[in-house]
Amino acid sequence: MTQEEGYRRFVIGAGFSAPAGLPTGAELWKELLRRGNRSEVFTCDLRRYIEYKRNADGVDTTPESVEFEEFLAFLDIEHHLGLLGSDTWSDAGNKCQVLVKCLIGEILTEQMPGLSSLPSLYLRFAERLRTTDIILTLNYDVLLERSLRAAGVPFRLFPHRYTSWEDDQGEVEQGPSREVVILKLHGSIDWFDRTIYSKLERLQQKQGWPAAPGGFPVFSRPSEFGVTKLLEGPHPPEDPLNSIYRAERIEALYGEHSMFSCPPCLLTPSASKIVYSDRFRTFWFGMAGGGLFSLGMAIVGYSLPPHDSYARQVLYRLVKNYQSRFVEKECSMLGWKQAPLVLVDYRRGAAEAADLLRRYRFVDRDAAVLLMDGFSEATLDTIFQS
Repeated sequence: MTQEEGYRRFVIGAGFSAPAGLPTGAELWKELLRRGNRSEVFTCDLRRYIEYKRNADGVDTTPESVEFEEFLAFLDIEHHLGLLGSDTWSDAGNKCQVLVKCLIGEILTEQMPGLSSLPSLYLRFAERLRTTDIILTLNYDVLLERSLRAAGVPFRLFPHRYTSWEDDQGEVEQGPSREVVILKLHGSIDWFDRTIYSKLERLQQKQGWPAAPGGFPVFSRPSEFGVTKLLEGPHPPEDPLNSIYRAERIEALYGEHSMFSCPPCLLTPSASKIVYSDRFRTFWFGMAGGGLFSLGMAIVGYSLPPHDSYARQVLYRLVKNYQSRFVEKECSMLGWKQAPLVLVDYRRGAAEAADLLRRYRFVDRDAAVLLMDGFSEATLDTIFQS
């Protein structure tokens, strides 16, 4: 394996997308609250949560000061445990959870730049990627995918390609990687689960009804929205990603405002999102060993928020593996040059920078480059130093 064939790993969060005008977590909650207040489903559940905080924790709060992630965790626990019994809405969540997912998709889609209006920063980022690179993204938006497409860089959205899969065994495609691997660890605004639609479709066919099930425009009119399967080629039949499809033309899809029966497949920004992570476990599998023998690693715009405590554990392992002396020694034996870890974030002043570094206290700062002025074209040379 040559220096050029060695893989690099990039972890990206909301700060990566901010220069394109996409909202941070706080900005997203503000807009969700504004739109959610039009719905009795949303306002009723928000009132219940505020009442719960007052009576259970002795904390008085207002809709504007609610901790978004804790409110969604309250809804997640209620749904995951089936506390509403027969009133449990769907596998995708209860009514307010489904509404929040749809609103997230709607808001981000409205603010997403199109292919012809992508900022040059993202095109330059995409052009400097190699087909051996792996990107772990916590973002729901499709900015990265559009940038790679515009730059003509091939990519896939799943870990492995298999040449065959039989009798619970698969053969992974051999040879150099042909595409950048993007793993969307929290799902995506353009992903939709076909499971419920397929069940209704089979039921209607059994009963002799010719019409497609209503309320699912993404699946009843797939050609109109450019719908394709997420996975390509053979895969394990039990893989939960088998039922997920991508819609290319999301602007037209969300513009219909008829998504309630089929919300986007994503994990809402909840403090309890781990309870819904089974669908995306394929992405996390083996990550404790990730970072070993990698030649480059950068964390761009991910501030390691407290509600993502599970991600802190994973990043700890990735960073420790990458910065370990064992890997340095092995890289030296193979003639590789391993670049320092790069941490890019936007911090206003020393106090904010210190807060970020407390969260990343496990980073060996003597073997890292810290860039605290945010993601920009000025950071690209450092990010891609390997």
